[in-house]
Amino acid sequence: MKTLTYALKKEWYNIILLLLSFIAIPFIWSHLPGQIPTHWNLQGEVDDYSSKTFGLLFIPLLNIGLYLLFLYLPLIDPKKRITIDQKPIPVLRTFIVVFLLAIHTWMIAAGMGYEAASTKWIYLGIAAFLVVMGNYLRTIQPNYFIGIRVPWALENKDNWRETHRIGSYIWVAGGLLLIILFPFVGAQAYGTVFITTVIVMAFIPTGYSFYYYKQNA
Repeated sequence: MKTLTYALKKEWYNIILLLLSFIAIPFIWSHLPGQIPTHWNLQGEVDDYSSKTFGLLFIPLLNIGLYLLFLYLPLIDPKKRITIDQKPIPVLRTFIVVFLLAIHTWMIAAGMGYEAASTKWIYLGIAAFLVVMGNYLRTIQPNYFIGIRVPWALENKDNWRETHRIGSYIWVAGGLLLIILFPFVGAQAYGTVFITTVIVMAFIPTGYSFYYYKQNA
């Protein structure tokens, strides 16, 4: 109950955003065909459709489920290392809500016949989020849910701190690189660059964490 009260008082804007998709359904139902686009390839072309009911309900329900999961993380954390308002968890909750609402709006617009924006914009949004998260990364305390959760970092606070310090620089640099490249790279190539960059951003802090572990074993 305390957790729900916190959400209603401190994150009422997220609650409103979560409800918007459901509020809109009665007004747009008759304007949508029986099948609506639900997946796009790297070229920004629709490559999968779903029923109108599934298309309208799946993402809003997923959004609520993920919000509740991140809201109740402190209750399921076995070590009780995180709190409901610990940075960057509130930022992560809001990003997920806004991001999935934007995806849902994009799908509905495509289903109503409007030309959908390039999938590049989705990657750009994630890149911006990586920059924000990178700034918070070094503030995250050891836990099982958020951060670079390799076993040798979880078992050693110094390893965790150094891993996330390096990870912070890498995530900010990688996110900024993706933002800078956005106007200059085509949709398909940008998707490839995005995936490659994210893999590198994950590999470097993980590799450094293992190196730190071996050096201090």
